[in-house]
Amino acid sequence: MPRPNRKAERRLAILDAARRVAVREGAEGTTLRAVATAADMEPSAVLYYFTGLSEIVRELVYAASDRFIDTISRAVAEASTPGQRLTAAIEAGSTGGLEGDESRILYEFWPAGLRDESLNDADHALDRRQVEIYVGILDDGVAAGVFHPRIQVTEVAWALVALEDGLVMDILAGTKTHGEVTALIRSVAAALLDVSLPAPGGDA
Repeated sequence: MPRPNRKAERRLAILDAARRVAVREGAEGTTLRAVATAADMEPSAVLYYFTGLSEIVRELVYAASDRFIDTISRAVAEASTPGQRLTAAIEAGSTGGLEGDESRILYEFWPAGLRDESLNDADHALDRRQVEIYVGILDDGVAAGVFHPRIQVTEVAWALVALEDGLVMDILAGTKTHGEVTALIRSVAAALLDVSLPAPGGDA
């Protein structure tokens, strides 16, 4: 019987501790010592499993990105018509990362990407994955004669992702509600596609 991979288990435990620290203390409070304390370890012991705090943060951001995309993909898969799928993508893209704190983690560490090329790559990769989801939905809607884009499909997709990126910050800051943000993005999408989009749970 194979022995359990203790190193992999400890890495996951450290990343879980880092996630708790990041959500509670933000990027500024996510120090090596804080992560080690949350993991019930000494900082020197953490460095046996990771090269340093930068690697922990990178792993944290990539893991949050994967969970975020999974949330959107599941929401879209549960919808049927192009309009319902687009509404589901907007809902999940704007609020789907809030419950599991993915959005908070991604926004906390976004400024670090200005100095860390790997984090910047993670942010761009996440945007591209969201755009791919939108393009798939939009192409299906165009083929079905439901969507009538006023600009190129890829430009619509990038515009929606950019709106989400900016407006989720308002949700996190408490200046807009989930409903206000998703309704605004749906209205922009409807205008760009010359279509009436259903509200969440709608039949159109």
